[in-house]
Amino acid sequence: MSTANVILHVGAGAFGLVVGLVPLLSVKGGIAHRRWGRYFVAFATVVVGTAVFAVLAGTAPGALVAVTVSAAYQLIGALRALRLRGRAPNAMDALLAVTAIVLSGGLLLSMGSGNASFTPAIGYSTLGYVIAVALYDLSRHFWSSLWSRAIWPLDHGLKMTAVYFAMMSAGAGNILRGLQPWSQILPSSLGMLVMIALAVAYFRKPRLSVAVLAAHQETA
Repeated sequence: MSTANVILHVGAGAFGLVVGLVPLLSVKGGIAHRRWGRYFVAFATVVVGTAVFAVLAGTAPGALVAVTVSAAYQLIGALRALRLRGRAPNAMDALLAVTAIVLSGGLLLSMGSGNASFTPAIGYSTLGYVIAVALYDLSRHFWSSLWSRAIWPLDHGLKMTAVYFAMMSAGAGNILRGLQPWSQILPSSLGMLVMIALAVAYFRKPRLSVAVLAAHQETA
């Protein structure tokens, strides 16, 4: 990774982590959430883009390639859920999921030795997570009515949250190398807890029950 690419990658990541706190903590769907969410997407896109550049340049270890695939797929998936906004997933979404599974499978078979910040264990666990998310995305085509009515906002929110904590985990792993593997495990674990909390809060909304019931009645 060239010096300019590293500076751009690290700078966008640092600003993205600060900016991303606003949509993460603000009222979902509110003005602040939408405005600062766009800023976070811009920084996250730069982070992923510079990571992809490093991968294509051949300077990234296998585990970092896995993290890049994970962040890119979930960022795209979060934006796709927002773009669909009440419409069912289509062939493009299925193609993206299949591509993620194929890429992850190839990386699982070719994982290298990695380095101090990105060990093979991180790569394997990350790819397993990507495959699980991609399989979930494929499953949405079988319950698209329910997803398009009630689940797409949660889908968007959880994937965007995953991108945020993936950036935090990768940054901490590179900066706090002496604290490996905890410098990466702890941000990832925190991210999972936040995602669980967001999902629980979402499913406790009364209006969700109405949407779920309507979707079931439609498909019955």
